[in-house]
Amino acid sequence: MMNVLFVTWDGPQVSYLESLFLPIFTSIMAEGKFRFHILQFSWAADDVTSRRRQICEESGCSYTSVNVIRNPVALGSVITSLMGLRHIRKAIKQHNIDVVLPRSTLPALSTLIALRDNNKMLVFDADGLPLDERVDFAGQSPSNLVHRVLRDIEAQAVRRADVVLTRSHKAISVLQARAGAGTSMAKFHVVSNGRDKSLFDPGDIADRLGVKQKLGIAADAPLIVYAGSLGPQYCPDSMLSLFKLIRQSRPDSHFLVLTGSPEVMIDLASGSDKSLVASMTVMRVEANEVPGWLAAADLGLAFREPTFSMQGVAPIKLGEYLLCGVPVVATRGVGDSHFIDSQAGFLVDNGDKQTLSSVSDWFINQVLPRRDAFRAYCRSVGVAHFSLESSVQAYRKALLSIKDQA
Repeated sequence: MMNVLFVTWDGPQVSYLESLFLPIFTSIMAEGKFRFHILQFSWAADDVTSRRRQICEESGCSYTSVNVIRNPVALGSVITSLMGLRHIRKAIKQHNIDVVLPRSTLPALSTLIALRDNNKMLVFDADGLPLDERVDFAGQSPSNLVHRVLRDIEAQAVRRADVVLTRSHKAISVLQARAGAGTSMAKFHVVSNGRDKSLFDPGDIADRLGVKQKLGIAADAPLIVYAGSLGPQYCPDSMLSLFKLIRQSRPDSHFLVLTGSPEVMIDLASGSDKSLVASMTVMRVEANEVPGWLAAADLGLAFREPTFSMQGVAPIKLGEYLLCGVPVVATRGVGDSHFIDSQAGFLVDNGDKQTLSSVSDWFINQVLPRRDAFRAYCRSVGVAHFSLESSVQAYRKALLSIKDQA
């Protein structure tokens, strides 16, 4: 059996470890070839850490938490990363680790230092293009000293790694070019952010009608949904503009927004067109309730500002929509969006009025009259490319490739 140390860096509000990675690791461990151990850098409170430890141990993974120095934030993060090598070396010895799997740049820094003069195998989860996201959305200058240092660490991690995991094929060429000549394409593996198809599914007619009854709308009223964070990069203005266009043809349409910050969309809608608010439901729901709400929808929105960094992401909501049988409107070029064809969704380059009018016409004239056919096809696309099983298969292939090298 090969022991893998997963090194991750997560804030107190982030649940990727529990909701995304643990289900994948648990499925892989069921085969008996690998065992996962978790080392998490975080500044979460003790109760959050205790809950995470319990969940990890119940999943068959050991769990160790390392407190992140937060004052000052930038310097504290670097200091934590440098000090983290002790925790990694301790875990390697304690659990007889064969492979270290750091997720993103700061864990990679700790790992690179910890593995100096050590022949342990390294799998680097690049996790998209996170440094470029800071430039695109956080206003960080690409000439900033910290940014340049982290970019060098990212390149070193790609060069040192035996395997590099990415979330899109487009990210491979970017990371390979930055790592320099001699970086083999063979070490790159694309993995998806898969969801459990037994949880995210279309449900039955009674369940879907029950959701529409809760919303106070008719059984045949078009239901548009958005699930996720809200911010400029998610193009909420385009969402509202599209909803306005759909309402012109179908005044009975309803817009459901599931988000952790409902006040953002409510304020935006009120400022844009007060009449919209009466046709919207904006709320926060528990994670386990999300699939039921999504399954009742007729269209899922997945707009993203098409910046450079977005070509490296794999939007989780795309898989959730499709697994629930919901056609999507998504931004072209964000991750590997080529899986979305005209029977599963509508890809857009921008949110101008002409484009959104075409989306509205497609939804009204093609999707709604053939809703059952779209539901079945979207479900099949979701299972093939965005399910937990597809993620497990991709991770397994990557890990087995490194096992063959051992």
